[in-house]
Amino acid sequence: MWKKGIIILALLACVFIGYPFYTAQTSSQPLKVYVVFQEDEGRALLEKFKKSTDQSYEMIRMSSGEASYHLIAMNKSGIDVVLGGPADLHEQLKNNGKLLRYASPMRDNIPAQYKDKDGYWTGIYMGALSIGVNQTIWRQDAQLASLPLPQRYEDLLRPELKGKIEIPDPETSGTGYTLLASLAQQRGEDEAVRLMLELKKQSSSTTFSGITSAQRLAVGDVAAVVSFLGDQLRFTNSGYDIRSYIPPQAGWEIGAVSVLKGGNNADAAKKLIDFVLSREVQTDYMNTAFSFPVLPGITVHPLLSPVKLENLLATYRFDVAAQHRESLLGKWRSAKE
Repeated sequence: MWKKGIIILALLACVFIGYPFYTAQTSSQPLKVYVVFQEDEGRALLEKFKKSTDQSYEMIRMSSGEASYHLIAMNKSGIDVVLGGPADLHEQLKNNGKLLRYASPMRDNIPAQYKDKDGYWTGIYMGALSIGVNQTIWRQDAQLASLPLPQRYEDLLRPELKGKIEIPDPETSGTGYTLLASLAQQRGEDEAVRLMLELKKQSSSTTFSGITSAQRLAVGDVAAVVSFLGDQLRFTNSGYDIRSYIPPQAGWEIGAVSVLKGGNNADAAKKLIDFVLSREVQTDYMNTAFSFPVLPGITVHPLLSPVKLENLLATYRFDVAAQHRESLLGKWRSAKE
């Protein structure tokens, strides 16, 4: 009898202190998501997820550098999912113990090079660094009109382009850090920092994020930029006169998704990952974001058809980029001072 009484008391205690088995119902709290790609793309994906699951959400748009700072340096909690952003960001979070392991069953068909072998993050798209040129601005500029369009990073160092190009800041922008890290893996850190510094001196400014560079290119504020190809093609598809070139041995990204520790909606976060990895959503997303799919058998957008992925830096490693981030950015800060 006394054993039965103890059990009843224990159950009542669980009720009053909110023990997990009592509260393990579907949470009415919104799913909180850091979106590290374009805001309109993130909103569209999350609205589809809400319609499919009736799960409310809160979306916070952040650049890769911002997300890294908030989630690592400031130890910010309460966010459930990091959606998008280069895989090195997710590797950083993994290495700092910020992620929950979730190997979604939907990732089984995704090739190994596009996902974390330990199951902490999974790729949802792939993008390449590109030199974008506003051909209208180029033709109207007396100094540039007779020059060939730039196809290599060194072409952006021509004196005629002084103040007419733009690169994203590697400290705040995932695009900028991918540029710096891929150059470091291809040419060595010292040469990478030297080239980035020369590009910075050529630039009218260094932008906070890669999409800002693409936007300024489209409206004609600058003649040429370095950004991810998909950001440039968004504007090409909208009628802007932009020509894109992927430089030899260019860096690239796997845009990933991961579940954060410290969130309130782990179950909903896992459902979101399953959702974005589904073939239907992958197909829709690739056709609106101008990215390369990570799932085999999805046809790329016609604007991507001419791209030769074999020109990319095949040896680029996201784990190395994550491990060397602080030391590499430290060299960058010292060089630009």
